[in-house]
Parts: sequence; C-alpha cells; structure tokens
Amino acid sequence: MKQNRRRIILAVLFILSVGNFSRIQGNENIRTIQFLAIFAMGILFGLLVKEIIERIRNKPQ
Repeated sequence: MKQNRRRIILAVLFILSVGNFSRIQGNENIRTIQFLAIFAMGILFGLLVKEIIERIRNKPQ
C-alpha cells in the first residue's frame, strides 16, 4: 500500500511540475528558474520510472 501511495504522489507532483513549466512565458532563452524546473521534472520522472520498474520486477507471480 505504501509503495502504491508513493507512485501516486510522484505522478501528481510530476504532472504539477509539467503544468507549472508550461505556464512560463518566453522560452527563447533558458533562465535559471527554467533550468531548475526542467531539472526537477527530470528528477521526478526518473523516480517515477524507477518505482514502476521496481513494481514490474517484484510483481508476485
């Protein structure tokens, strides 16, 4: 149950970070805040993929 909750929280945070990044105006030059937003999205996506892969590998048969 705790693992399932972790996946849901990571998915929601990832969706919120993507939505927040899409609101930023003017993507011609990457500013520091845009770099941090992209970096945070990458971290959240990586954690989410790691959780999903662990779920698939440890699936009871």
